[in-house]
Amino acid sequence: MKTFRILYKAVLTLACFAATPIFANDLELEGDWTLTGDVDGNVKITDGTLTVLGQLDGNIEQIGSGSVVILEGASVDGNIKELGDGDVFLAGNIDGNIEEEGEGCVIVVPSADGSLDGNIKEKDDGDVIVEGNYDGVVEEEGDGSVIIEFGASSNGDIIEKDSGHILVAGIQGGNVEESGDGNVIVTDTGIVFGNVFEKDNGTVFNFGQVFGNIIED
Repeated sequence: MKTFRILYKAVLTLACFAATPIFANDLELEGDWTLTGDVDGNVKITDGTLTVLGQLDGNIEQIGSGSVVILEGASVDGNIKELGDGDVFLAGNIDGNIEEEGEGCVIVVPSADGSLDGNIKEKDDGDVIVEGNYDGVVEEEGDGSVIIEFGASSNGDIIEKDSGHILVAGIQGGNVEESGDGNVIVTDTGIVFGNVFEKDNGTVFNFGQVFGNIIED
């Protein structure tokens, strides 16, 4: 595991003060890297996991094996795109959108100071799993599912366009729309304040509370 603090022309140097700006240019990395300070630029990583512990002002693109991990206390002011089979793990502050195009999952975990100001889009077989609090739109276009765990809350709309399911065991503030072959399941702990739309061959199973309308085409 490489600890990244100051990088100049691919030479690694350790900084004495984490508050010192690290890098003001785009980075292309390979293998596993941990960003512990401030980075001002985009990061592209191939065949490795990028773990962010500091502050990143730029976009992240991950290609091949490996994941993107934003730990509690870290922040990313930019978009995150994961193009392989790895996961995107969110516990810090992200001001941008999340896009996952492989078989990996997008996981929003409980965090005392974590937040995501943006939307989540998953385009393959991976799931979107919300275990914490999230305010944006969730869109799932592959065979994966969208899961709002017990104790979690999501305030944006949820849209599922393929054979995956939508499962709400926590609080869903927006609408729920399923337009593929999957089902919408509201468990006995689930609460949906918006409307629930089932537009294809799936079924709505409501064991909890839905305050909006349930519309099945």
